[in-house]
Amino acid sequence: MMLACLVLGLVAGGILVIGVAFVSFCQSLLPNDFQAWFVSHSHLIGRLMIPLGTESIVATLAALVASWRPGAPPLVADGRSAAGGVMATYPIFFAGTNEAFVRGGLSDSVLRSLLDRWATRRWFRTGREIVSFIAALRTLQR
Repeated sequence: MMLACLVLGLVAGGILVIGVAFVSFCQSLLPNDFQAWFVSHSHLIGRLMIPLGTESIVATLAALVASWRPGAPPLVADGRSAAGGVMATYPIFFAGTNEAFVRGGLSDSVLRSLLDRWATRRWFRTGREIVSFIAALRTLQR
């Protein structure tokens, strides 16, 4: 459970940094500058966050299995489902959107609209991951 808390905390912190630092930065750039920046740097963020997100699911599943007792409620179900919900948003929305940003060729208005949706969903992910981390901490307290 401590490992699950650690990994969920790292993911929550990483997603929060992306939300606070990168979203506003990306929205402040001109569309062409944003695309150039995104092409140059997004793979670095993905290289860190995708494995961390996967590890958060594995760690919470391991904690769930380790804490399972017949007839007792699972200890980390809330954290696991929140972490799974965060990771599910990546293939549903972010993978395609990130690919569109990298591929380029988007008009300024389409790019701005897509970037606004990207930012909004990023904050949703941030909230879900923080809930997941808090759920895991509360479970650890028990």
